[in-house]
Amino acid sequence: MPETKQQKDALTVRDAVRYRRSIRKFKDTPVTIEQLQPLLEDAVYAPNHKITEPWRFLYAVTDEAKATFVERFIAFFQRNNPDAKEEKINQYRDYFSKVPALLLVVLKEDENPVVRNDDFAAVSALIQNLQLLAWDQGIGMVWKSGRILYDKGFQQDMGLKENERFAAILHIGYPEEVPEEKSRQKASSLLTEIK
Repeated sequence: MPETKQQKDALTVRDAVRYRRSIRKFKDTPVTIEQLQPLLEDAVYAPNHKITEPWRFLYAVTDEAKATFVERFIAFFQRNNPDAKEEKINQYRDYFSKVPALLLVVLKEDENPVVRNDDFAAVSALIQNLQLLAWDQGIGMVWKSGRILYDKGFQQDMGLKENERFAAILHIGYPEEVPEEKSRQKASSLLTEIK
């Protein structure tokens, strides 16, 4: 886990890229919107073709907002898993009540598939920027995706417009546990010269 800026200078870009981890277990230390907003102000400098800025954000940092998210998440889960046991539903309630902050990244979906693909790439770059900026502050997150991002009922419950969908649900907090590094395939083994 990187030290915070109060303990040392900022991480190098390389260190942030190499040592950032997806965090799934968080301390109960709060993360506020006042902490997240400056990170987002920098993260929006992600490359995006023609500066479309195809993003907006929904957040939950208070118990009340997280409870609203959880009820909407559970409604989605039960629609897709009508035989789900109460124990599983309670596990979700328990988990989300312990996540200090949730940030839902909303993607504007252009009718043109080329623009739509470019915009998704831009939003993905923004999310990576945010993860690296947060890691430099000692804040971890995990980028969640899956069926929920495309579920029309969940999108409507969360107030999305017709031309929007979720790109990610980020679970954010100070790490309780930092996973070990997982090795990656050497980039050199994936490099092919154009002939």
